[in-house]
Amino acid sequence: MSPARSKPSGKTETCPWCSATVPVEAATCPSCGASLRDAAEGEVLGVTQIDPSAVSRIKRVKPRRFTAWLTGEAPVEEELGGKIEPPSAEVRREMLRLELAAIDAELEAKATQAAAQRDLPPEDAAEPNAS
Repeated sequence: MSPARSKPSGKTETCPWCSATVPVEAATCPSCGASLRDAAEGEVLGVTQIDPSAVSRIKRVKPRRFTAWLTGEAPVEEELGGKIEPPSAEVRREMLRLELAAIDAELEAKATQAAAQRDLPPEDAAEPNAS
């Protein structure tokens, strides 16, 4: 037989990680899986210390660009990778086609709505609770 377990007391507490309501007897949160009884050993990246990979992805403002912004001078552009080019003529045609299709769909929906409004009986004849 397994060791005797105490019956649930019915008392609950709030998980400090996800704010779910959990039984007091629970060792881990059933919602997020966080340990509720034992403290984590060591450092946990992103929880107890800053994750270095997250910090390295942040693009820093270079002082000369900030100074140029304050003084109104145009900063010297550096080659940062790819450049953004305007869309090709084929892509512009497709964008226009999609825009026109959306306008057509909107007009059709408005025409259908207007037709449905015309088919409704006048308000005088359609009193719902006239007994």
